[in-house]
Amino acid sequence: MIHILNERVVSFSREYLDIYWEIAPTNDDLQEWEFYVERSEAEGGPWVQVAGPMIDRYYVRDNTVPTISNSRIFFYKIRAHQPSTGKVVYSAVIDREGDPDLIALEIIRREQLLWREHAGTQMWLFPIRTFGQRCPQCYDPVLGKRNQDFCATCFNTSFSGGYHYPISFWGQVDVPEGADQITMDDHRQTEYYVMRAGPTPSMKPLDLVIDHMNRRHRIISIGGTLKTGASVRQEVRLVQVQKGSVEDKVPLKIEEDKVILRPPRNYTNPQNLEDAVGDVDIDSIIDSLYRY
Repeated sequence: MIHILNERVVSFSREYLDIYWEIAPTNDDLQEWEFYVERSEAEGGPWVQVAGPMIDRYYVRDNTVPTISNSRIFFYKIRAHQPSTGKVVYSAVIDREGDPDLIALEIIRREQLLWREHAGTQMWLFPIRTFGQRCPQCYDPVLGKRNQDFCATCFNTSFSGGYHYPISFWGQVDVPEGADQITMDDHRQTEYYVMRAGPTPSMKPLDLVIDHMNRRHRIISIGGTLKTGASVRQEVRLVQVQKGSVEDKVPLKIEEDKVILRPPRNYTNPQNLEDAVGDVDIDSIIDSLYRY
C-alpha cells in the first residue's frame, strides 16, 4: 500500500493553481497506480475530478479554477487507485494556505478544547455554492439572473442545491444587540452576532450557519488570526436570517437523539481532595506517598 505525502498547492497566478504531491518510499510498483486530483470549495465535499487518470505523475496544473473571487477557497485531495486490486488511497485535504506549524496547532487544540468542553456550542456550516449547475427552476440563461424569489431548488443562490454538504463545528457566539426596524410596510428584527471558531471549516461571506437553537445566520464578514501564514482562528460577523425566509427550508439531516449541542462536561473547581479524585481511597494514596 502506498502513502501520499507532502501535498501542497502553490501558485502566484490568477489563471491556475499548481498541485504537487509525493509518494513515501515503497516496494509497490507505482506504474500500477492511477492518480486523480479532486477539487471542492468545501472541505467536506462534494468533490469534482479535475485531472486523471495519471500514471507516475505527481504534479497537476488546474487552469479551470475560477479565481476572480477574493473570499473563495478551493480544496484539493489526491486519489490513488490500483485497478488490479481495487485498492484506493486518499491524501489529506489541502488548500493554498498550507498546514499550520506546531505552535499554531497547539493554539488551535487549546481553543477547540475551550469551545468543545466549556464555552462553545455545536453549529453547522453550509458553504454556499458559487459555481456548477445553474438552477433549473429560477435561473434565466438569457437574462443571466434569477427570475423568481423563494426558490426551494437553489435557496436563492442561483445554483442547483444552493449549498454544499453541512460541516459540524464548535464555536463561541456572543449575545447580540436586539434591534427592531419598523416601517409602514414591514417590521424586521435584525440581530448581528459575533462568532469565534477554529480555522476549520473554512468560512466565507454568504455562507449559512445554523446554531444549536436552529437559528439561521448569514455570514457577512470574516477575519481572524494567522500564525506563519496559516489560520488559527476565525472571527466571524453574522446576521440572523429573518423567520420565514427561504433559508428556513435548507434541511439539516442529523440524528437528533445522538447530537450533543452543548459541552458534555464543564471544568470543575474542587475545594478539597475528595472532590478532586472522587471515590479513590485517599488514605492509600497518602500511605503510598510516605512509603517512597
